[in-house]
Amino acid sequence: MTNIAEAQLIALDWGTTSARAYLMGNDGGIVAERSDALGVMQVAAKATALSLSLSDAFKAALAELCGEWLENFPDIPVIACGMVGSQQGWVEAPYRHVPANLADPELELASVEIALNRSMQIIPGILDHKELPDVMRGEETQILGALELGKSNASSSAEQLFLLPGTHSKWVKVSGRTITEFCTSMTGETFALLSTQSILSKLIAPSSSVNWTAFERGVEVSQSNEHAADLMLTAFSARTLVLTGRLKKTEVSDYLSGLMIGAEIRSVLGNHESDEAPPLTICGNRELSARYARALAIFGIDQVQELQGTAPKGIWAIACAQGLLQTASV
Repeated sequence: MTNIAEAQLIALDWGTTSARAYLMGNDGGIVAERSDALGVMQVAAKATALSLSLSDAFKAALAELCGEWLENFPDIPVIACGMVGSQQGWVEAPYRHVPANLADPELELASVEIALNRSMQIIPGILDHKELPDVMRGEETQILGALELGKSNASSSAEQLFLLPGTHSKWVKVSGRTITEFCTSMTGETFALLSTQSILSKLIAPSSSVNWTAFERGVEVSQSNEHAADLMLTAFSARTLVLTGRLKKTEVSDYLSGLMIGAEIRSVLGNHESDEAPPLTICGNRELSARYARALAIFGIDQVQELQGTAPKGIWAIACAQGLLQTASV
C-alpha cells in the first residue's frame, strides 16, 4: 500500500531516548514514518524545564512527531508500545505475566486522552515474576512483528529464541506466539559506562571502522574455559594489553565490546553446540546485530536470522487482534 490517503493506523514505538511514528495502511504496510529524540527521558526533562505537566509535555511531543497525521486522519486509531507505558511514561500500562500470548485478543490496553474525544492505546509490557524478576516494554511487540513477518515459524509450538540487543539486551524464549521466559543483560549500558567513564576509557582512541580482529579476540577470551567468562576478571585486560604493547589504542573499544558480548552469550547459552540451541532470531539495528551474529558464530551458533524494524508490524498485529481496525489483513 503506497497511497497515504488509505492510512488506517498511527503506530508509535516510544522508548526511553527516542520515539518512532509510523503511518500504516490497510495491508499493514508503512506509508510514512518519522523519528526524533523525543523519548520518555527527554519529554520528562522538557516538562520540568518548561513547568509543564507531564501529560501536556507528552501531548506536545506527540504533536511534534506526528501532529500532521493526527489532523489529517482524525478517525484512525493511535496505538503505541514501549516505555511510554511505564511509570515514567505518559500513563502506566500494567505488566502482563509470563506465559504471555503476544497476540491475545483479550489483551488489556491502557488508554490516554490525546485530544478531545480521541485516545491513544498503549500496549503493556511483560513481567517474568521469577526469583530475580525481569521486565520488558516494547521488545514483546518487536518479537510479535518478527513472527508476523513470516520469517519465524509462529504457527509451530516449537521453542524459539529471540535476541534483542541494545542498552539492555533481552533474551526471550517463545513457543508459538507465547513468551515463556526471558532475561536481561545490561551489556550496552555497562559498555557505555566503561568506555566513557572508567579508567579503560583513557586508553580508547577512535577508529573509523570496526576492527573485527580485536572484537573476535575479545569474544574468544570470554568463550575460553580458562577465563570462565568472568567479565570482572577480564575487563581490565583492555588496559593491560595496551600497557604491554599487545593491543592498540584504536582496538580497545572493539576488544572490550567483544569481551562483553562474549560474556553475555556464554552466560545465557553456555557452550551450546549449534544443534543443541533453539532457532535464534536477532531483532536489532544492523551494526549491533552484526556484532552478535559474529560472536554467536564463534560459539558455534551460525544459523541466525537478523531482522530490523519489526515493531510496527507487531503493533499492527495487536491492533488487528483488538479489533481496532475497520479493514485489516495481518
